[in-house]
Amino acid sequence: MHIPDAVLDPKVAIATGLIASGGLAYGLRTLRDQLRDRTTVLMGSMAAFVFAAQMVNFPLVVLPASGHLLGGVLAAVLLGPWAGSAVIAAVLLVQCFLFGDGGLTALGANFVNMGLIGSVLGYAIYAPIRRAIGGHPGILIGAMTAAWFSVILSSGAFAVELAASGDWSRFPDVLGWMTLVHAAIGLGEALITGMVVRFILLTRPDLLEDNRQPAISTGSRWGQVALGGLAVSMAVAIFLGPMASSQPDGLEFVGGEKVKFLPSEDLAQPPRITAPLPDYEFPGLSRSRSAATALAGLVGTLVVFGVGLALARTFAGGKPSPAQGWEGIAPDAI
Repeated sequence: MHIPDAVLDPKVAIATGLIASGGLAYGLRTLRDQLRDRTTVLMGSMAAFVFAAQMVNFPLVVLPASGHLLGGVLAAVLLGPWAGSAVIAAVLLVQCFLFGDGGLTALGANFVNMGLIGSVLGYAIYAPIRRAIGGHPGILIGAMTAAWFSVILSSGAFAVELAASGDWSRFPDVLGWMTLVHAAIGLGEALITGMVVRFILLTRPDLLEDNRQPAISTGSRWGQVALGGLAVSMAVAIFLGPMASSQPDGLEFVGGEKVKFLPSEDLAQPPRITAPLPDYEFPGLSRSRSAATALAGLVGTLVVFGVGLALARTFAGGKPSPAQGWEGIAPDAI
C-alpha cells in the first residue's frame, strides 16, 4: 500500500507529512520511558522482519491482485504502539530511499496509514480484545483481529487522502474498491500475524506476555534473540523474496485497473530521488532476477536492522546495561 509520487495533492502531502512528523516525534520520545534492553534488541529485529516480509507479495485467490504484510500490528504487539510505529518508519525510510518503493512526497501519508493507523490504532483494537479474552488466546485472537482491521482502516485512510486531493466525486468508488480488495489482503495479514504470534507464544512467550516490561531475567541473552530474528528475516528476504507474486498490489490494482487514479506510464513523473536498488533488484545481476532480488533483499534487511537498532539506541536513552556490549547485544551471544 505504498503511495507513489504525483498521486496526492501537495497540500495533502504536506498535511500528512506534518501529522507523520509529529506522530513519529512523539513515538520516539516515548521510547525513553521503555527499558532499553528489550527495546534496543527487538526494534532492530522487528524492523528487519517487517521489511523482509513486505517483499513477499502473496496472490489473492479471488482477484488478479496481490498483497503483502503491513506489519504495524505485529510490531505493536511485541513493542507497544509507539515503538511499533517507529519500526514502520524505519522500514518506510529504507524502502523509499534505497529501493524507490513509495514516493518521497507521499512518505508522510504512507507513515500515517501504515505506522500511525497500522500500529497505534491497530494496538487500540488489540488491547481491549486481549484484556477481554485473557491469556495466550487473548493475545492471539486480539492480534489477528487487529491486523485485519488495520489493513481496512489504512485503505480507507488512503481513500480519504485521495479525495482530499481534489476529487470527492470518485470517493465512493475508491473507498469501495480499496476496502473490498484490502479485506482480502487483510486475511493474509491476519494469518501471517497469527502464525508469527503463535510461534513466539510457543518459543518465547515472555516477549508477548507484557510488552511494556522486558521481563528480563539475569541469565537472559537478548543478543541471541536479536541475531535469531535477523537470521529469520534474512532467510525470508533471500528465499521467499524472489518468489513474490508478480500481480499488482491492492493499491496498484484499484488505481490502475478499476478507478484509474494512478498516472499511466506515459504520464508518470520521474522519481524525486534516484534509488540505488530500484525495484528490489541488485544492479549487475540482470541475467538472474531471482539472485538480484535476493541480494537486494539481503542488503535491505541488514540496512533496516541497523536503522531500527540505531533509532532504539538513540531514543531509548542511556547506555546498555553492564551485561551487554556496545550494541546492546550480549558479548557471549556473538
